[in-house]
Amino acid sequence: MVLQSRRIVMSTSHSFELAQIVIPAAVSLVVVALSHLFTSHRDREARRRDQRVDYLVSVFRALSRANHHPRLYEVADDLERAIADVQLFGTPEQVRLIQKFAIDLGTEKHAEMDALLNELRDSLRRELGRKPVAGNMRWLHIGRPEDLIANDTLRGTTNVGTAIAEGSGPSPRTK
Repeated sequence: MVLQSRRIVMSTSHSFELAQIVIPAAVSLVVVALSHLFTSHRDREARRRDQRVDYLVSVFRALSRANHHPRLYEVADDLERAIADVQLFGTPEQVRLIQKFAIDLGTEKHAEMDALLNELRDSLRRELGRKPVAGNMRWLHIGRPEDLIANDTLRGTTNVGTAIAEGSGPSPRTK
């Protein structure tokens, strides 16, 4: 009986020592696994955010370049890519606005950009944690010498250069 009770004590003692090793190791593994899971999730979200910001900036720049461009065909590839990108990555409101823009430009040969550009600007500012800005965009258009020479030849005048500051409203090409 003494021998049997010694075995129970030794068995209990070994179990206690084993528990002192296994429990902290298991807790450590759980902590490491959870840390990895949360870090992976955070990294995925950061990559998505960066992709979204890059997409918004490239689309905004392409549309801005097309806005009031004297020769829309020169920026047609960028404009077509921007329209496709918005339909692929945009919010439902952005998709609705870009489709309206594309249909208007295709059928009426002019299209309004204010609502679309404002929506893209607001979305980009939200992504960057910036406060919203009220009102439409303002643009500065500086006449290029080749544009001026072509226009002056048609009008029979000479002009050194022009700069026009205006809202993003309609233009002859992308109204």
